[in-house]
Amino acid sequence: MSSRFMPVAKSTAQDFIAKQCERLLRGCVLLNDRLPELLFSRLSQWLLDGSAAGLALFLAFQLRFDGAVPLRYRSMMLTWLAGIVVLRPVCIWLLGAYASIWRYFNLRDLFSLSVGAALPSMLLLFARIALARTFPVMAIPISIVLIDLGLFLLLAATLRALRRAGFEHSRITTAHRRRALLLGTGDTLAAGVRQVSLQGDIELVGLLSPDKKLHGRTIAGFPVMGLRDALPAVLVNHFVDLVFIAEAKLDGIAEIVQETTQFGAEIRLLPSAANIMQGDVRISAQLNPEHVLAGPNPWLEPHPEVVSGFEGRDVLITGAGGSIGSEISRQVSRLGVNKAILLDRDENSIFELQNELAEIVSPSKIVPIVGDIRDRHQLQRIFERHRPEVVLHAAAFKHVGMMEQNPCEAVLNNVMGTRHVAELAIELKSKRFVMISTDKAVRPTSVMGATKRVAELLVRRMAASTNGHTSQIACVRFGNVVGSRGSVVPIFLRQIAAGGPVTITHEEMTRYFMTIPEAVQLVMQASTLASSGTIYTLDFGDPLRITHLAHMLIEMSGLRPNKDIKIQFVGVRPGEKLHEQLWYEASHVTPTAFARVLAVESHPVPSIEEELEELEQGALAGQDDLVLQLLRNMPLDFRVETSRAMTA
Repeated sequence: MSSRFMPVAKSTAQDFIAKQCERLLRGCVLLNDRLPELLFSRLSQWLLDGSAAGLALFLAFQLRFDGAVPLRYRSMMLTWLAGIVVLRPVCIWLLGAYASIWRYFNLRDLFSLSVGAALPSMLLLFARIALARTFPVMAIPISIVLIDLGLFLLLAATLRALRRAGFEHSRITTAHRRRALLLGTGDTLAAGVRQVSLQGDIELVGLLSPDKKLHGRTIAGFPVMGLRDALPAVLVNHFVDLVFIAEAKLDGIAEIVQETTQFGAEIRLLPSAANIMQGDVRISAQLNPEHVLAGPNPWLEPHPEVVSGFEGRDVLITGAGGSIGSEISRQVSRLGVNKAILLDRDENSIFELQNELAEIVSPSKIVPIVGDIRDRHQLQRIFERHRPEVVLHAAAFKHVGMMEQNPCEAVLNNVMGTRHVAELAIELKSKRFVMISTDKAVRPTSVMGATKRVAELLVRRMAASTNGHTSQIACVRFGNVVGSRGSVVPIFLRQIAAGGPVTITHEEMTRYFMTIPEAVQLVMQASTLASSGTIYTLDFGDPLRITHLAHMLIEMSGLRPNKDIKIQFVGVRPGEKLHEQLWYEASHVTPTAFARVLAVESHPVPSIEEELEELEQGALAGQDDLVLQLLRNMPLDFRVETSRAMTA
């Protein structure tokens, strides 16, 4: 026959074998699907192995004697058959081989099976050598013992292999499968094929490796091709969706990623255990800032008093685009309000929030307004048009360092803006007004804290001067809100993701922390309490050291503090305090109808009307020095000197 016909014949033979293998796999799948799950229980495995043991011994006798077992060996065969069907499964069980799961059968499981199966054969050989002369039934031919062991291993391993083949093939579906390439070295390719093959929605189309010794070979039936030459062609010809890189130290990995993405395929890193152990790849948890400090949440459902306080009402939320304001908007919208009026100066935030809430409630219940609380005339038009019954005032400038450099803006927004909102709420007879404050307002050392303290005093003075008015006026005082914009937890997480260092201002600094859901619950519940200028806060327990928080975040990210991620102390910044307070020592703190919500009754509110007018005029004129001097002179306990001494 001419040699030119040999490749055709070879190809035809390979196709025939491939078709037969495919038919066998399909048969395994059908068998797996049709057999009851009970058949794969531990007892069934014992029975299958016992049957295989009996069949193996019977066939061993037949092979040894060419199918004609002499009469004197027949009774011996029956005796050993009765014993081996029990002895072999027992020995396998004693050596722990039944702990393996058949659908994940591998070489290690085969080794355990072989050791367990060899033990009865060794006992047979011992009985044959030591006891054959005394007990004729023990005089079994040695060749039968060896043939029996080989046949049993073949039968038992085949049962397990068919179970695995049927299981794996049944996971392969024809619809919605993504075609994938696997890149790596010899060892990592073999491990990667095992991992990827268990994913039923992925079809592996080929293996690529820079190792020239592997080119033209196959691993688990997949051909290995050259990496540099074959990658573009395979990506195009096989319509590859995913490329798995199974070796973290693969040379030219950046070029591979760039080339792959140019063809529209996605890259996934499939690191080996060695990569992880050697530190080439780290396992890092993606933390949600709101869940870092959250303990058991007793407020899974809104309190009935909160529901009745908001249901069917028109609610105005200032600062609705911020971290707290947006969550308030979400919670309020779910309480069956008649209308949620969302006010913020940031157009993008309001746009995104409106689209989000439109999927939760009817769009007709959402009123987005782009506006500034410093604009009294615009605010008045909003109040006169919508007549909000509940006003939740979350708009404020809150970043300490930023406000140190912009004191006039802090006064205009935090003080004058709050005055506008509170006055209009009282003038147009809103039933409830709640202002959000901060623990930095207690003995403030920053411009931001001082302006929030002025806002607290302003609101309380208004409440005291409106005796008999139907409006319920209150403030809620927050600690640090985990997950809000600019808070320390997202900053730490970004620093950890960048490889460090995590920067802390002072080793002994502490803060009170609350999650966004806790903060919002406090606002909602405080708005339903009868009050006239009362300040509410949350029972936080003991303050948390920032250093401890940094350690906890690093460890929760799967890394080690000061080993994988360095912690660096950079010094206290202007306006910062080492420790915050939630109330003054002279304050009277009492529980409320809501768990963990405390009412803080302070000493009488000092008169600040004259200083307030001068403060706002100075801020409108942009006189930063005058504003700072006025804040120092007001009865706020504003300790500027202490703050600056701390930074020295």
